[in-house]
Amino acid sequence: MPDSSPSGSSSSSSSSFRENQARRQALFDFSAPPLERRRNQHIPMPTAPFHFLDSHLSEVLTLKHVKILPSLHVDVFAGLDSFSDELDDLAAFKFTIHRFGANDTAEMANALSVVRIRKEVIRYASTQITDSLVLHPSQPDLECSLLQWIGARSELRHTLVHEKYASQNLVLSVKPLAHYAELNGRTRELLERLQKHTEQLISTMVFCTDALPVMKDMSRLVGMDHFPWRLDSLCPTASRPRSPPPDASEVPWVLPPVEGPRRSRRVRLRDADEPSARSFNIGTVERDGNGEADYSPRCEDYVQKAWVHAVKTDTTVIVFDSGNFIRIGIRHRERQTLFLSNLIDIRTCKDPAYGGLWTALQVAAALDALQRLPLLENAASSKRKLTFDELHRQIKRRKHDDATYRDKESRSFDQTLSAYMAKFSVLAVFFRFDLFDSPAPLLLLHPDAERKAHYGPAEYLKIIVYKRLGAGSVGDVYRAMIDGDTQPKDPQTNTKRSSLTKGKGKSRAMVVSDSDDFLHRSFILKLALTGANARRLDHELQVYRHLEQAGVSGIPSLLEYRWGDGGLRVLMISDAGQPLGNRLNSERKVDLSPEARIELKSVLTSIHEAGVIHRDVRSWNIMEDEFGRVRFTDFDRSSLEGTPEDYRAEKERLNRFVEGGFIDKADVIGEDPLRRRKAKAK
Repeated sequence: MPDSSPSGSSSSSSSSFRENQARRQALFDFSAPPLERRRNQHIPMPTAPFHFLDSHLSEVLTLKHVKILPSLHVDVFAGLDSFSDELDDLAAFKFTIHRFGANDTAEMANALSVVRIRKEVIRYASTQITDSLVLHPSQPDLECSLLQWIGARSELRHTLVHEKYASQNLVLSVKPLAHYAELNGRTRELLERLQKHTEQLISTMVFCTDALPVMKDMSRLVGMDHFPWRLDSLCPTASRPRSPPPDASEVPWVLPPVEGPRRSRRVRLRDADEPSARSFNIGTVERDGNGEADYSPRCEDYVQKAWVHAVKTDTTVIVFDSGNFIRIGIRHRERQTLFLSNLIDIRTCKDPAYGGLWTALQVAAALDALQRLPLLENAASSKRKLTFDELHRQIKRRKHDDATYRDKESRSFDQTLSAYMAKFSVLAVFFRFDLFDSPAPLLLLHPDAERKAHYGPAEYLKIIVYKRLGAGSVGDVYRAMIDGDTQPKDPQTNTKRSSLTKGKGKSRAMVVSDSDDFLHRSFILKLALTGANARRLDHELQVYRHLEQAGVSGIPSLLEYRWGDGGLRVLMISDAGQPLGNRLNSERKVDLSPEARIELKSVLTSIHEAGVIHRDVRSWNIMEDEFGRVRFTDFDRSSLEGTPEDYRAEKERLNRFVEGGFIDKADVIGEDPLRRRKAKAK
């Protein structure tokens, strides 16, 4: 019979305690297995790890300084001392530490394999402790794991040849809570709040084992007065006032005292109507070509990329991992400083060993997120300033009933706007939405303009990009408007004035007042980031030109097309409104008026008569403006060589749509013209 005496119960409890303590100590003493590069394994070198928007982050959110905290890893592990009693009271852990053998380590050379081993070795053990100590301390016996190491969508996918050299797809986040019925109300409420305001707890930049020189070179950044933040041009300008997000006040790491104030060296790009306006320097930063083999990885590039990712996800803890070595990074928002640990050999480090350090780091990150949670909620509930997108919607609502406004949305007005843009040698594009407020603009030179070192106020036009609409095969798509404060004012009328050439030898002055719709009217800006994007955008430009020459209506108007440095391409077209896909109901149907149905069929017929087949007719490629007019967009897949069967199939697809059918999952019609062109070239 089992022993039911108090002494037997005490003996069982003591045994469980010793087992729990032994498991925890095994985790804390765990050293990472050595990772070796497989013999003759090829790891291609990457291109520069930048996304276009990285250089347009608001200046108050950029990285200014890098500092070394030699005791950072020790301080983080010491933070577990405050949980000594809770650790002893935890139930026996239900985990095992996965150990890799010699056959496994031979495969561990590239970044993706390092990601795999990090997720498999101790993720369950360390997350279980963090769950019990921080996320549900009132329910210490819960065995469910609320944290997860996930392969998030990597921001490096467009900038690297592939992810074998460096990867940014390993992050720690809170799991969805829908399936955890055992959570009590208080714990569930806390975690729901945390999920709402904290996307990630730890962000990891993972390298291949060959990237150890990049990791070592990070110490060089400490000696710099200013971190060499990479901008899109050498034309810095003033940013809008903005407060950095809050930092936690109680943290396990000890930060050095704040240094004396530094005087900013930035100069301001003055608006054209200011009395002291002068010419500005258009010198630009050279872009690294896509897929070029001559790029040498630089630590500052990867540090900036990791910082940008931490800003987007509002993460405090950043880990740089090259397989056998790591650096821990702490992002301090107010100081705009990255505090780095020394290079840590996780195969041999002791006091703490790798297992204890990794566990303590997760606990510290979770505590930091919980401490910042009320600060983030207070900031979110504070009064916001009117955004450009809201301003645009208000202007549209005020003008909706104006009979003259519909005329200004006509193609003739688009042609006037296109001519207005074309007269400027330089378009200075500023990105101002969400976290972005360009410290320096994207500069686009007119193809016929002379390249000079300086351009005067009358030679450039400021464009404000105020909303990101998405991304596709042509690159990123944005909504933008002309900044009405950039053009010189007529001293007699106090209005904005510029001259346009119309026809042979004819010129007229176009007066644009501060409140005129011309300045507040939105348009679409498509930005090609890669070589494949650029080929698609070039093709779409050709199709638009062909359709305009054929007199086809019911499509966006072509406004401007320019190149930037490094082969970057920008296409600007009129804003055709919102996609009909936004109006899909629960039955995946769009209710169209009889007039809209007739207009859609008429527009597609005129496109076909011009010799163009769209190939990708779906609700998301058909737009409707506030006046109910419909237009076809996104001609990057279109072809000028459709077969009779292709034209017939496209008309049938549109007929199904206007009659209430769902067509968005249908295949693209016909052969891709770019692939056909590439095959002919071979």
